[in-house]
Amino acid sequence: MTDTTTTRTATEGTWALPLAVLAPLALVRLLTEPTTPWLVLSWILWSVSALLIAAGWTTVLRKGTRENAAWGMCAVVHAVLAWQLISLVGE
Repeated sequence: MTDTTTTRTATEGTWALPLAVLAPLALVRLLTEPTTPWLVLSWILWSVSALLIAAGWTTVLRKGTRENAAWGMCAVVHAVLAWQLISLVGE
């Protein structure tokens, strides 16, 4: 028998879920002026996204990454996260 264990490295999918959580925040901010309930929900979604990014980094630190595309997606997610934080703090 051969041992065919695969290690799950970080890919673009690692960073897709946090970006999907941040997408509604970006759309509402670009299209309308957010109301107070939306700002509360925005902080909650931003926190969830930050936790998902932290989970993605644990995958990167434990198992590494093989693809350059994953680093590009990582940069996009972090840029959107920073943009949303600056926007939320500025409100």
